Amino acid sequence: MRYLTLAESFNELEKTSSYLKKNEIIAELLRRTPPEMMEEVVSLLLGSVYPAYVSQETGIGLQQLKKAVAMASGYSLSEVEKLMEKVGDLGEVASQLLSKKKQVTLFTRTLDVEKVFNNLRKLPDITGAGSVDRRIATVAELLSNASPLEAKFITRTVLGDLRIGVAEGRLRDAIAEAFNVPADLVEQAYMLTTDYGRVARAASEGGRKGLEELDLMVGHPVNPMLAQRAESVEEVLQRMGGKAAFEIKLDGIRIQVHKDGERVKLFTRRMEDYTGMFPDLLDPLREAVKPERAILDGELVAIDKRSGKPMPFQEVLKRRRKYDIEEVARQIPVEIHFFDVLLSGNRTMIWEPYTRRREELERIVEPGERIKVVKQKVLSDLEEIRKFRSEAVAMGHEGLLAKELGSVYRAGKREFTWLKLKPTIETLDLAVVGAYAGRGKRAGTFGSYLLATRDPTSGKLYTVTKVGSGYTDEQLEDLTNFFKPLVMDRKPDELVAEVEPDHWLRPEYVFEIIYEEIQKSPPEKHTSGYGLRFPRFVRLREDMRVEDIDTIEDIERLYSKQQKAKSVRGPRRA
Repeated sequence: MRYLTLAESFNELEKTSSYLKKNEIIAELLRRTPPEMMEEVVSLLLGSVYPAYVSQETGIGLQQLKKAVAMASGYSLSEVEKLMEKVGDLGEVASQLLSKKKQVTLFTRTLDVEKVFNNLRKLPDITGAGSVDRRIATVAELLSNASPLEAKFITRTVLGDLRIGVAEGRLRDAIAEAFNVPADLVEQAYMLTTDYGRVARAASEGGRKGLEELDLMVGHPVNPMLAQRAESVEEVLQRMGGKAAFEIKLDGIRIQVHKDGERVKLFTRRMEDYTGMFPDLLDPLREAVKPERAILDGELVAIDKRSGKPMPFQEVLKRRRKYDIEEVARQIPVEIHFFDVLLSGNRTMIWEPYTRRREELERIVEPGERIKVVKQKVLSDLEEIRKFRSEAVAMGHEGLLAKELGSVYRAGKREFTWLKLKPTIETLDLAVVGAYAGRGKRAGTFGSYLLATRDPTSGKLYTVTKVGSGYTDEQLEDLTNFFKPLVMDRKPDELVAEVEPDHWLRPEYVFEIIYEEIQKSPPEKHTSGYGLRFPRFVRLREDMRVEDIDTIEDIERLYSKQQKAKSVRGPRRA
């Protein structure tokens, strides 16, 4: 399959903002794709050569890519940089220079998808002496054989910014349209595999039956099931028929453990592989998890060595940022507390009711010093539930998580069959989409951030607040350094915004914030239709995906509850 076919589709996608039109273009591309090339085409469509759960970069930065463009076009690096300053998009620079390139290539070959995919995929494996020059030459080879249009999108793919407005969520409807299969079945298949390339191939080869045959695979993280909020114990019991399982809710990193013989992998809910950060847990996991093959869901918690109590969430993240893993493992010991099982041996458990999964979990996990099973009680009495919640909080945990006894594990879904019951003030998890330059003593940093909520239907992001308080000076410095690599020269494609910050940010990370109340907001201020009064930063949720943030529906529901409570209390006194 010629790469030009993809480049032409990418070009069409870039030119249209219509959701339906984009779906038509993607569906037509998928129909034209041979099944054996489907996984490569879908990866390139998403601007990567790896599925979501593989944390890998090309290993070639902007400056090296400029050199590759110069090498392929025959123009000098200074000429490339001059045009880059004017155009602002290296993909467009490559297209313009290749269309009038000075260097004539004697032997050219027509680029096919396989050649582009394989060349880009081998970039991180080019190591050792002279590796930077060899990476540049590998990209330059592709560009030398590329048409101007192909060069534009090859360059953008290497940069990880395809600019065609296609995220993973959009592929669901396009695959359904292309192969005449139900969209919810496509979504379910993706939740189990976290690989739209594999899902598209199954749909193209086997239609509905092909999708239904997709199942869990050890080593491929599953989109975790998520909980909704509950306002009170009474609401929990009302929704769950008067009785539910109540588990202690821990404040750590959601971790999915995959075991296949001696091989053990740890994945976060962002599908990131954290195995290398916690080598001290691997042997305890091999010993504690009895089946040869298993996928377990749990929470990774840092423990205070003196008190034995759980430490704040941020302490776990220190393990992520340190280079001396063994030393920091001694300073910040961690435990994994399991609360669900998705695969046990060769038995897929997600369609089993919660009570059976809990029984299986207790059967296959041998608790020890580092490996635990979350404490749980099946309760129906209001006072007993409140007592259990108080006990959990006294132990240093967040509260309770209530689960419907007959509920299945709905991968990737936020369901009312799991309900969070916390005694603390309400918080929101929102996407970071922009930053404002600091003033005064905050000069030189990002002093505040623009946050957005998500529309679960379209996947679009809508602004809801600007948050400039709650940070320490150290946090402001750390966050500025953290977000600088995510600065964009334009508004993110998936964002609907009327306000304009000093810097747009690629929406990849999440802030948890507290606030005094939710207010209606005119759309010209915040496109979600809501704003927050006195928002304050709580923490950066490095463990959370933007796909899992609070939605417009969540904010509407919280606003309605807030208004009902205000009507009961009466007007606030001045």
